[in-house]
Amino acid sequence: MPLDTDVQERSVSFSIAKKLYSKEGLQIAAHIFDSRAEVYVGESKSTHDLVLKAKRKTVAKDDLERLGGEFLNELLNHEYRFIVGRFNSKIASLIVTQAMFAARGGEEPPKAAPEEQTSEFKAEVQTLMREAQGEIERTMPKKIAPQGTVLPPAPEGLNG
Repeated sequence: MPLDTDVQERSVSFSIAKKLYSKEGLQIAAHIFDSRAEVYVGESKSTHDLVLKAKRKTVAKDDLERLGGEFLNELLNHEYRFIVGRFNSKIASLIVTQAMFAARGGEEPPKAAPEEQTSEFKAEVQTLMREAQGEIERTMPKKIAPQGTVLPPAPEGLNG
């Protein structure tokens, strides 16, 4: 895959096939590279056209080629995760279904467990629920930092 570098503009540009790389994978990779480069995406009928503009003030051609290669590696990692997730989704669903079925008691579940009806059991459930709520409130971040724009608009002339 050819990488076009422009040392003056501190940018590297390349195109990737839409049938191989998803928009979601691009967004994740762009977010990961947010501290290193601005990522601009344009589209044609069959490709995503990308421009990575380095945030460092001085870069050499080798640095730009490395930046482009590392971005492509990151993108490939996310696409692979998507494929593995789709591949494993049926078995994961089966495992969850079997676990739920077993937790219910199998093919002939008991009518009602007597220990679930006691006042001690209900009090213990309420105590656990309060503790869980307190833990959620204690550990939940008070403010979530803004994530910034993942994919800014493409520079002029990049869209098809």
